[in-house]
Amino acid sequence: MSGRSGAAIVTAATVIGSGLNFVATLLWTRLLDPGAFGCYALVSAAAVLLNAMLFEWLRLVSARTLYDATRPGAIHPARADALIALYAAVALLFVAAVGILWVLGIGFAGVAARWWPVLAAFTLTEMALAFLQTVYRLRQRAWPYFWNATVRSVAAVLLGVVLVRYMELGALGTLLGIVIAQGAVALTSVLLDPLWRAARPWQARRAQLAAAVQLGYPLIASCALTYAAGFADRFLVGATLGPHAVGLYAAPVDLLQKTLVFMMMTINLTGYPALVRAYEDRGAEAACATLENNLQLQVGLGLPAAIGLMVLAPGIVHLLLGPAFRAEGARLLPLVGAAALLRCLVTFHLMMAFQVTRRMGWMIVPPLTTLIAVIPAGLIGIRLAGLPGMALAALVAQLLCYSMSAILAKRVLPLRLLTPEVARIVAAALGMGLVLGPFHAVTDPFATAALIGLGGAIYAALLLALRVPVATRLAASVTRQARRRLV
Repeated sequence: MSGRSGAAIVTAATVIGSGLNFVATLLWTRLLDPGAFGCYALVSAAAVLLNAMLFEWLRLVSARTLYDATRPGAIHPARADALIALYAAVALLFVAAVGILWVLGIGFAGVAARWWPVLAAFTLTEMALAFLQTVYRLRQRAWPYFWNATVRSVAAVLLGVVLVRYMELGALGTLLGIVIAQGAVALTSVLLDPLWRAARPWQARRAQLAAAVQLGYPLIASCALTYAAGFADRFLVGATLGPHAVGLYAAPVDLLQKTLVFMMMTINLTGYPALVRAYEDRGAEAACATLENNLQLQVGLGLPAAIGLMVLAPGIVHLLLGPAFRAEGARLLPLVGAAALLRCLVTFHLMMAFQVTRRMGWMIVPPLTTLIAVIPAGLIGIRLAGLPGMALAALVAQLLCYSMSAILAKRVLPLRLLTPEVARIVAAALGMGLVLGPFHAVTDPFATAALIGLGGAIYAALLLALRVPVATRLAASVTRQARRRLV
């Protein structure tokens, strides 16, 4: 299979998985009340955070060291044994700690102690699946990766619906659906793949273990801080206002995660390899040009989407969220939408400058800045204004994070953050927002869908009128193809 075909299959799996997660958010906000959705949001966020703190460094080391084209299966067996042994050791320590905390009745990040068994199972199955998918990508086994990712997503949604709707398990049903799906897919993948049957982690060599730890331990803080910054707001809400408030807050945030954030992440997935090649082959100037082109795409797609979500917030939450989440969602969506856009620009644009120039130590600065700002600002904001106060604090924290990251990024590469092309894109997006502004109060689903289409058409027309190069090239390409078909 060619590299391009494999990349297309992996991208398709990512799109399908994100789409199913989007559907899950729509379902859970209709099948769960805010309190149950808040429990689900807290437990799942805690599981992802624990996975990042304990196991993400091992996954990154696996991605960096396991590939060996000279070995059967393209995986170095001694390194694989060492990494599996380290995974097992950390997992055993984690299970022991969970048992102690559960017996003592001690919770974690606003999650009650009674959730520890499910939280531990979620964390471990998430870890296993992420490791397996990393190895599939290293071995360029695109179709196993595709089925692994899509079956997990489909099974999690279907099992969750059965457990919530027909067995009335509430938040527990959604979490059990995910855990069972992840565990079943991971176990099946291990049993069907000869690579894992040949693994001998109990024979891991001390030198391989030491090499993996030495390479990975600097990544622990970076991984933990990055995920902690992403979930700090909902943990603060959970610790101060409880699960019901977390549910109301997490619903619009998750909606953005499945739409705006996913779209900008997809742009980065395709742009990052080109950035690395540009820097390695032609130097800093070529890398800056690539980053500027990437910024045009990020802003060109992300900014109008964010503005549309802000302007049409009441209609969008009526279209996508359940009735119990709509009033608060309409208030929060503009603030969390702006914060999400800034976070994406930091993660998928500015931090790329640190990665490509190998300033890995600087990677901890953006999440650390966010945490230092959002914790005190969030506590004050919640005390003064409740959930909107928390959302405003998150926006302020992201503004500070963006400013700090921009200063550092310009120190490693001579980046231009506001080019003439980007300025025209911003003008077109603002123009679209002004046209849609009078329809801010519309909540009818069909009218909202029509306004979304109208906004897209207005934005496209403004891009062409302002002669934004990306838009004019795309329009010329479409026109040429249409003429060929007519001929």
